Amino acid sequence: MPVTGFSLTEVIVTLAIAAVLFGMAAPSFNDLIAAERATQRINAMVGAVQLARTVALSHQTTTTLCPGTDDVCLGANLWHEGTLVFADHNGNRRVDGDDFIAARLPKLRPGERFYWRSFRNRSYLQFTARGYTDWQNGHLQYCPPDGDPRFARQIILNAQGRVRRAPDRNGDGIQEDAQGRPLAC
Repeated sequence: MPVTGFSLTEVIVTLAIAAVLFGMAAPSFNDLIAAERATQRINAMVGAVQLARTVALSHQTTTTLCPGTDDVCLGANLWHEGTLVFADHNGNRRVDGDDFIAARLPKLRPGERFYWRSFRNRSYLQFTARGYTDWQNGHLQYCPPDGDPRFARQIILNAQGRVRRAPDRNGDGIQEDAQGRPLAC
């Protein structure tokens, strides 16, 4: 009865082919992870904006969405430190009195950033008791650590408090802003 098996040469050739195939697949796998992370970040922010509007409507009070930690709103474009959504009964952008925190988004990974640009150039977003923004139409943009525009994401907010995601109209893999310009980080 003959002995069957693989020779050392066959095993080495098979491992070499597997290593080459894995090496070709790894970059696309990294891109997939980056795309999923960007989608997760922008979806969390869409949820926070929609929650802020819902709290404003359901509790008939001003609601604030701001970069913040420990119940304190931070300055402009510090969204990577965390995000707060809270009922802000007196509209002072502080959690005090009868105010309550509806949600907190955690700190982002090193290098990740959100940028808020709006009419009236404020570092926060407020919704009125009617669910409208306080005349703060604008956009929130996510930028990945490496600044690759393929993984930049943006949500666009109108004065009525409605959110939409920036599209990729031309199919080049990079989303465009409301004016049709490709996103850049």
